[in-house]
Amino acid sequence: METDAAILEEKITLLKETARLIPCVVIVHQLDPVTPIYMSKKGLSQLGITLDELQEIGSDYHKRFFNNEDMSGFLQKIKALLSRKNPDESFSFFQQVKFKDRKKWVWHLSALRIFHQAQDGSPTHTCTTAIPIDQMKHIPKKAERLLAESMFFNKNLDNFLSLGDREKEILKFVALGESSGEIAEKLFISIETVRTHRKNIKHKLGIKSSYEFTKYAYAFDLI
Repeated sequence: METDAAILEEKITLLKETARLIPCVVIVHQLDPVTPIYMSKKGLSQLGITLDELQEIGSDYHKRFFNNEDMSGFLQKIKALLSRKNPDESFSFFQQVKFKDRKKWVWHLSALRIFHQAQDGSPTHTCTTAIPIDQMKHIPKKAERLLAESMFFNKNLDNFLSLGDREKEILKFVALGESSGEIAEKLFISIETVRTHRKNIKHKLGIKSSYEFTKYAYAFDLI
């Protein structure tokens, strides 16, 4: 019977044989600790590094080559994917990578799935594919907006959670351009009550303009 290590090595060998035919970068990470153990030649060339050097860098690999500011949001989703232990499930995300010959980050569209599991089903390795999108018109700008929205969400989550259900409801209507009178009529409450809620919302969220009501409403899927 093959050992778990031998099965993993067979998978990586098969991946190496096909990765050169795939129009994207392919990476295999072990999860404990999170360390790259394989990257296709295209990716190594873009980073200006050898596989031995990459493995030696180990868990500091992400700090060196990736913009970690855009990773906090999707890391939680990756953890959720791994917890479900389903090798057929994948997760797609945008990320920024530093090439050896570029001063600016290069946006990539990446997809991750479980590559190898222990006998109890616990994921031990993942496989990620990454395609640069910096040459695709408008996509990098959209990715920048997604990053900004993700950072706004993470920065303001605690403030948003301090709102009550009625305050969230009024936040939504204000973001949609409803007046205090219109909101009062829809919710069957007085105008003064609506104004009080609006004042409390502004205080809790630090809102100073109508635009900020809309920004919160979009960030937290109220509209």
